[in-house]
Parts: sequence; C-alpha cells; structure tokens
Amino acid sequence: MGQDRRPVVVAFDGSAESDAAVRAAAGLFPGRTLVVVTVWEPGLAMAMTAAPPDHLSGLAYIAPNPDTMAIVDEAQSDRAMTTATAGARVAQELGAAAEPHPVPDELDAAETIAAVADQRGAAAVVVGSRGLGRVKARLLGSTSQGLLHRTTRPVIVVRVPDADAG
Repeated sequence: MGQDRRPVVVAFDGSAESDAAVRAAAGLFPGRTLVVVTVWEPGLAMAMTAAPPDHLSGLAYIAPNPDTMAIVDEAQSDRAMTTATAGARVAQELGAAAEPHPVPDELDAAETIAAVADQRGAAAVVVGSRGLGRVKARLLGSTSQGLLHRTTRPVIVVRVPDADAG
C-alpha cells in the first residue's frame, strides 16, 4: 500500500502560536506538503469606516469610494501573501515542503480554513491556540474551537507555553 501523501493545512497569521503550529506540523508530518493558510478580510475599508448611527453622532456616514476600498483590499491581500510566505519559509527551513496559500475570508477564519482543507483533501489541519479562555473565546471567537466544529478532518491544536505562567 502506498504512503498517504495528502497535504496538511496549517493556519498561520504570523503570531507565535501560528509559528508553533507550523513547526509542529513540520515535525509531525514529514514528507507531506504543508499548505500554509493565511486568511485576509476583503471589505476591510468599509468596516473601518463604519460610523455610529447618525442620531448618536450627529454626523453623516460617508462610505469609502470604490478606489479606496480596492487599494485597502489589495494591501490586505499582499499582506496575507507576505505572511503566508513567511510561514512557508519557516516550514521549509525545517526541511518540509510548504506552499503559501493566502485566502479571502468568506464567513469567518475557521470556516475559511476548513473549506481550504476540504478543497485540498487535507489529511489534517494544524492550528495554534492563544489560550483565550472561555469568556474571551466566546467574545472574540476562537479559530481552533471553530475548526473543531466545522471540519471532520483531524485538527491538531498546538499550545505554546504562557510566558506569564513561568
């Protein structure tokens, strides 16, 4: 029987936690390609200019023009490519085959990463965890928790030691 060569998807946002995830994936899955996924948010220019309701601020809402939105989206896309490439480089320095894969966020990061794993037929998904705790995870959302609920593929959650705990 041949060896399973399905790729492994690794979520990477440039944080210490995602760096640990790439390093763990490189060690746990030798011989497999790591698809280093960085999620970016199209439409960020619109979200950044969202004003409070007019009756609260007394100001009229002025939407950004399409050119400004396109510039911000392109900058976000470029930043995602740079970030994903940095993650792939970490894996390659450890001897792993890796490819950067920036992807626009359609719903939320976990859903987007799960969709990439499905599209690529991934053997597993590896993600770092910030250890937000229950309250913060509920308020801010947890990509690792979201992945556990959104994919049937194995999910490996990599924790890094808390610098404050030592």
